[in-house]
Amino acid sequence: MKKNILITGASRGIGKATAEYLARENYNLILVARNESSLLNLAENLGQDITVFPYDLSDLEHISQIFEHLAQKGIKLDGLVHCAGVNNDIPIRNNNIDLMRETLTINYMSFVELVKYFSKKKYSNDGASIVAISSLATNFFSAGMSTYTSSKAALEATIKIAAKEFIKRKIRVNGIAPNCVDTEMVENAPFLTDEKISRSQGLGIIEPIHIAYLAEFLMSDKSNYITGAIIPVSAGTV
Repeated sequence: MKKNILITGASRGIGKATAEYLARENYNLILVARNESSLLNLAENLGQDITVFPYDLSDLEHISQIFEHLAQKGIKLDGLVHCAGVNNDIPIRNNNIDLMRETLTINYMSFVELVKYFSKKKYSNDGASIVAISSLATNFFSAGMSTYTSSKAALEATIKIAAKEFIKRKIRVNGIAPNCVDTEMVENAPFLTDEKISRSQGLGIIEPIHIAYLAEFLMSDKSNYITGAIIPVSAGTV
């Protein structure tokens, strides 16, 4: 039976690459992102019966609507891949509360709310899998990235706690922590120049499809005994 997988941040970057790869691997997909037109275009290009739910994850109070919509369609989830994220790099001395709040809300707080609803029996099947995209920034601290790094550190802590809390339903919870991936987020990050990436990542900038490969492995039965793990994809980071 085909698995039903919810992907956030599906309109671009790692989320889009994951959606494209999981579609090729014959999963049923539910795509969530703010940009409705991008989601519809992606769904059309995938050429399958894709469920699209445009939603801004900064609206924490109504995240339940995503799951209620799926329940009304008779869809119970087997997986969640949380790819949505923002990177508002700013030095601590110039900290902006609004940017800090946005980063923490999208990268961390929305994940907690998503997992809260995902964990309910009426929305997911036993033995399901949850994966969140973290960052190797939590191991290699860089100037100017305090808010982003803190949001990912909080995310990783919740991954490990959720893995313990959901073990009775055999719901596995894991994270993927890549260094610089070839996405718009990295391209637009002021502290990440091409020269800096080339110097620090001996294997080069990471193609998003390679994160998608790992996400699919964690969605599959091949990873049935992996939970509470944060899997680094360093590209030889030094």
